Amino acid sequence: MNKTTIPAAQRANLPVTTRAARRAVRAHTASIPTAVEQAEGTKAPHSGLKHLSEDAKQRAVAATKNKFEKVKVEKCGSNLWTEVHELAAKLREGTSTWEDLNLDDVDIRLKFAGMFHRGKRTPKRFMMRLKLPNGEVTSDQLRYLASVLEPYGEDGCGDITTRANLQLRGVKLEDADRIVAGLIERGMSSFQAGMDSVRNLTGSPIAGIDPHELFDVRPMLRQMNSVLFNDGRGNEEFANMPRKINVCVSPSRDDFPHTQINDLGFEAVVDPATGGLLFNVVVGGYFSLKRNMMSLPLGVAVSEDQVVDFTVAVLRVFRDYGPRADRQKTRLIWCIEELGFEGFIAKVAEFMGVEGFRPAVHVAHDEPWERRDLLGVHPQKQPGLFWVGASIPSGRLQTQDFNELARIAERYGDGTVRATPARMATASTHACPLPACVHT
Repeated sequence: MNKTTIPAAQRANLPVTTRAARRAVRAHTASIPTAVEQAEGTKAPHSGLKHLSEDAKQRAVAATKNKFEKVKVEKCGSNLWTEVHELAAKLREGTSTWEDLNLDDVDIRLKFAGMFHRGKRTPKRFMMRLKLPNGEVTSDQLRYLASVLEPYGEDGCGDITTRANLQLRGVKLEDADRIVAGLIERGMSSFQAGMDSVRNLTGSPIAGIDPHELFDVRPMLRQMNSVLFNDGRGNEEFANMPRKINVCVSPSRDDFPHTQINDLGFEAVVDPATGGLLFNVVVGGYFSLKRNMMSLPLGVAVSEDQVVDFTVAVLRVFRDYGPRADRQKTRLIWCIEELGFEGFIAKVAEFMGVEGFRPAVHVAHDEPWERRDLLGVHPQKQPGLFWVGASIPSGRLQTQDFNELARIAERYGDGTVRATPARMATASTHACPLPACVHT
């Protein structure tokens, strides 16, 4: 089998297996202090250069025409994971006013905590974006989000996003610390939901109930979410990327997460030679004012237990070797084009501590496949059960909609709702016959 290899000298002192690499990543994230520990142990904000390689530091410092790099060099956005608690308390207690706040903190760095100031339309109000791997949310979580929005009246509402995520509108900064604490208590987070980090991880809105899926993608995305974002507490190692990066895993031929427009995508395939599950890797997809790019095959495949490690390695390559000067030319594909495909693959292998990767798998299908419509009522792979896809106009959710979705999920389903990239919602009818769900 042909593999992309790296010289033995470059592999010195690196883990010899992906299992060892995974242990190293987990050990690193476990060592990252909580927000409280950071507040107690940190006297001054740290720079965004803290976790960069020497080469990346030089790129960041030299990017004098890139306002965002200058702001990150001066003070890393990860500082706001702690400071958001302090700012909220000061505003609430009256010991600080809006006029006292650092504008770069308010308009830029708070995005690292998932908070986007909407100063032009709604001054002193924020949109808060969450992290929901695979877009799955429970009835308890939905009710909590409704309770967050309720005090804001008509100013409060929510959105389903094109990354199968949820975001809340109308949030006040003085409430942020309590909201963040409630999110974490319920297994959610807003940290690293904006700015130059990995965006919400997407897979399949019908994972686990899809008759045609090759595997249930949810456990993989939960593990990836835990490693990349330190269980929602924030992971400083990936807090200062050159630009945002979209990652997805597609478990069926429908490609519900749209691998072709993600920076990094994994396409599940069955190896014709062994019958085992592999993942072809595609890279470079994105839309911007400068460039519209469909993803390209990287030419390699990884096993199921390599997907998370491969993602971590790609992020480290992107962080350390990605361009930072021109913000319109800083997405992952620009890094790959600078290094060349072979050079990029070699550096990913180096970070993983492996010699190379197996080539991508070509799978021939007897019949063409048309992506299924998620809207409507469809049979699950569990006999006698169905799932329902509902349209949410413009993806907009009012406060009462969160409560109603929670009620439907509990009464007719398994207690969960899944957001989709098409700004829809799907739910399994795990606990009821179809007519009861249809006539709700």
